[in-house]
Amino acid sequence: MSLEQLQLDPYLLAQMYNQPIIPEMRSAQPAVEKALPKVKYLGENQKNVLLLIQNESEAYLNDELFNLLTNILSACKLGMQEVALVNVAQYPGLTLADYKQLIPAQQCIFFAIPPETLGLPPMQPYRLETHLQIPVLYSDHLQQIATDKTSKGKLWMALKQLFGI
Repeated sequence: MSLEQLQLDPYLLAQMYNQPIIPEMRSAQPAVEKALPKVKYLGENQKNVLLLIQNESEAYLNDELFNLLTNILSACKLGMQEVALVNVAQYPGLTLADYKQLIPAQQCIFFAIPPETLGLPPMQPYRLETHLQIPVLYSDHLQQIATDKTSKGKLWMALKQLFGI
């Protein structure tokens, strides 16, 4: 039997060649960037320290928790002028990569926000990790830190490691 007499079933041919024999020239589709909102933050971010909180009931923190935060920062030789405090409740759906794109950050601490919400893998509280080329610290809620000496001690040890105190 010669090749000229060979007949193949069209179904069999379709199964053998499920992609074009000659590849088409395809242009890459441009990646659609999501429009990021302008993020407001408290502080001047002079040392590029990003602090993320989640508070649905207030713009940032109540007076008690704000005083606790400023005391923690003072212990780290920082003030509000060196940090950017962002309430993530005002910006649902943004990840840490989005915040880093919008706000210069060399370090990040987030309080009681599930890491998955920020697009991060699961993390242990008070364990310093590196994500997106910056040190990241996951902490319990400031209210818990205010009332629990163990949590406060763990946070202090992690902050000493983060800031080299």
